[in-house]
Amino acid sequence: MSRVAVLLLVTAAVALAEKNEPAPVDAPYNKVFEPHRACWEAKELAKRGAPDALRTCFLAAYVRVNQPFLGGEDFDVMDMVYDDVLKTLGDQKFARSLSRERPEIRSAVAWFMARYPRMKNCPKTAKLLHDAPKIDWPVDRAYRNDR
Repeated sequence: MSRVAVLLLVTAAVALAEKNEPAPVDAPYNKVFEPHRACWEAKELAKRGAPDALRTCFLAAYVRVNQPFLGGEDFDVMDMVYDDVLKTLGDQKFARSLSRERPEIRSAVAWFMARYPRMKNCPKTAKLLHDAPKIDWPVDRAYRNDR
């Protein structure tokens, strides 16, 4: 008898519950997160040293290397952003911001930046990137499997 009562209560609760409202078409959470777009949109603020913008750029690297897709223009965009932000902020500020991130985030940024010619003139950032954990990212596996 108690099972029937519980079943009736659950059924009534489900029937009376309001339907979820769909997200508005222009809601920011209604769109797929594209790392290169987020990185590009944060660039100007990141060049001024805004912590949230820098973090967005760094997290975009982490999201992108975790995607098992080969890159193209998206990598070019992110490369341009990181190079431009580093050039504008300078080695010390860029390295200080990057040092606040988790090691795996630094590793993801290193995936993009470690081979930059600019690293010769940015010893603090270069050391952070060199000391970041070496991770076999899904994007690395995608490139290996593409051969």
